[in-house]
Amino acid sequence: AVLTEPIFSAGGVIEPPLGWLPELKRRCEERGMLLILDEEQTGLGKTGDTFAFEHEGVVPDIITLAKHFGGGICISSVTTSAEIEQRVVADEFIVTHSHSNDPLACAAGSATLDVLEEEDLAAQARRLGSYLKSKLHELAERFEIVGDVRGRGLLQGIELVLDRQTREPATTEGKAITERCLQSGLVFSVRREGSVLRFVPPASTTEEQIDRALDILADAHEEASR
Repeated sequence: AVLTEPIFSAGGVIEPPLGWLPELKRRCEERGMLLILDEEQTGLGKTGDTFAFEHEGVVPDIITLAKHFGGGICISSVTTSAEIEQRVVADEFIVTHSHSNDPLACAAGSATLDVLEEEDLAAQARRLGSYLKSKLHELAERFEIVGDVRGRGLLQGIELVLDRQTREPATTEGKAITERCLQSGLVFSVRREGSVLRFVPPASTTEEQIDRALDILADAHEEASR
């Protein structure tokens, strides 16, 4: 089997080129392999589709979900086809734990799916994500240290570099910018030893909050460039 993310979130918000996922699926089928997609960070509307794999119409064999699935309640899930499920049962490959099928966690997950559909959170992620990306591109135009803006929907990041040609990571500067932002009340995650700043705001975020966040980020860049 092949286990991968549709977008490499923890790896630095790296979105594979168009055609990569369909080709991966094709090669898995050629070899009789299963395609397992980890949608824990990309699924449930985060990238502008209910699941990130829908962006190119690929259907995986197995999907994993967790993190924001429970809206604050710990839950994870594995979803597959009826055919694979029947084979798993027939082979007696069944794993259970103390909190498997916990009714509270399952109720939280079910409520998340209801809200996702009723409030069309995927469309909200597309709209807010487009606004966020435009602001990040404005930041890149102002500061040479921003070497790349990437991501989809409400999963986005910027890569900080010392030189846009050599793309040498600006790890020290990234850590300083992160610390300055934290002091000003802006929290985000850092990847690649500080050179990639990852932004994953909730779908309830407003454009005004994005503006405020980018003001703080710009001030931190100004201070780091002195």
